[in-house]
Amino acid sequence: MLRSPGWPLAFVVALTWAVVPLLPALLARAIPGQPYTDLYPSIWGLDVFCASLPAIVTHTARMGAPEGIGFYYSSPLHGLAGWPVWATFGPVAAYVATLIAARAATVLCAFGFLRALNHAPLAALGGALLYGASPFFHGYAVEGIVEGTDGWALALWAWMVVRNRPVAAISAFALTILSSWYLGMVACLLAVVLGARYRTAWISILGLLLATPALWAFTHAFGGNTPLDPVVRVAMGAPLWFPVPGLTPGLNPFALTTYVGFAAVALAFPSARRRPLWALGAVACAILSTGRGPWWDLPVLEMVRFPYRWHAGTLLCLAPLVAETAARRKRPLLAALPFLEGLLLSPIEPVVPSAPADLPAIYATVAADTLLEIPGPVAMTPGKPNASRPRARWFLYAQLSHHASSPWTLDFNGIAGGRNAPWLAAFASWDPLLHAPNQPLDLDAARTAGVDEVLVHRDLLERDADAFEAALVAAGATLIAREGDLALYRL
Repeated sequence: MLRSPGWPLAFVVALTWAVVPLLPALLARAIPGQPYTDLYPSIWGLDVFCASLPAIVTHTARMGAPEGIGFYYSSPLHGLAGWPVWATFGPVAAYVATLIAARAATVLCAFGFLRALNHAPLAALGGALLYGASPFFHGYAVEGIVEGTDGWALALWAWMVVRNRPVAAISAFALTILSSWYLGMVACLLAVVLGARYRTAWISILGLLLATPALWAFTHAFGGNTPLDPVVRVAMGAPLWFPVPGLTPGLNPFALTTYVGFAAVALAFPSARRRPLWALGAVACAILSTGRGPWWDLPVLEMVRFPYRWHAGTLLCLAPLVAETAARRKRPLLAALPFLEGLLLSPIEPVVPSAPADLPAIYATVAADTLLEIPGPVAMTPGKPNASRPRARWFLYAQLSHHASSPWTLDFNGIAGGRNAPWLAAFASWDPLLHAPNQPLDLDAARTAGVDEVLVHRDLLERDADAFEAALVAAGATLIAREGDLALYRL
């Protein structure tokens, strides 16, 4: 199967796409991705997951100490695949290795899917780039949303469906669910739509049974979800305006996009009548990706946090339409136009930005079992830049080095605030992002919770840094070390 024409070129193109946009960050010995959303949490979660193997944990005491918090790693597939790298080279190397593998595999599985539909090699490769190298999947790498980069699982499922391989399709369906709940959601819809032509699509839904342990672990870690506020859902739906190209200067803290482009629509339209099921799937997923419509009151759909992620189904269904038009016009390279347009006009920067991988030397002096860093995380409304997100470099990423637990808890995808212990409210009141009156510090409550040391980030506290340190000393804390804007105190 992999010896058919076009595979050597597909491997070269896929690996080039997987690596080249990451090279500036890698050469700078930084982490590919920007720190404003999920990058550091993804690396931290990978470390928690790998450290727990072979057990699958649904709770960790690393955050929310001493009680801990519910935990489910967003990408168990990355954790399992990256474990050998993690064990040898650490969590950052494992994150980068699995990111590169996922990017390449997404293009290759899309190519295999399109070749299984008998598209010519060059047309299939162009369609594979439309899907696997789309701004949509590239944006996940930019944000560090690790589970989003596994578009290969959905493409592999479609590949096995059109080749009429029931057992492989069932397994691929389960992998799709494990890769991302959102891709699993897309696969469920497309299985119903495509089942009218491919019976294997209906049979593959049995993969739900194979994914049951993961579903149990997720619900056991976080409990039942409640219906989402429609205003939040629409905010997380497909943008309905033409975006500012990512090539332009300026910071875009989010990589949320459903950019399709003019070329993809123009090339897909002539083939829609010849392949109506793929056209229907593309339209259905596009409508759902907006987050608008009465169907969002239905069970399951009412709990979907990020409707724009239905866009994966739109791309998967557009790819064969674009490839067919290009092949029928005997200009297979036309299928690559949507990819080129996405690089130039989509809101996602072509080159993945970087986040710091190093840590200040003061972290090597941390000897606490529980370390309180000030200021901590702040929950904010979805869709708005969260200025506290880069702090995850300290209380999550640095933790992988000093191994001390943190009393802070995290918000889940910006939807609900972390349930911090009541005694933390006084410390949180000093956070300039909250604009709250400073409260007296209760170090006895902190000690009772197991906090041994406090690390103050003076630059993040801004003008209140001197007053906060004075309050710590007045309450009985002792300065251990100071490095630049960082001050470490023992309680």
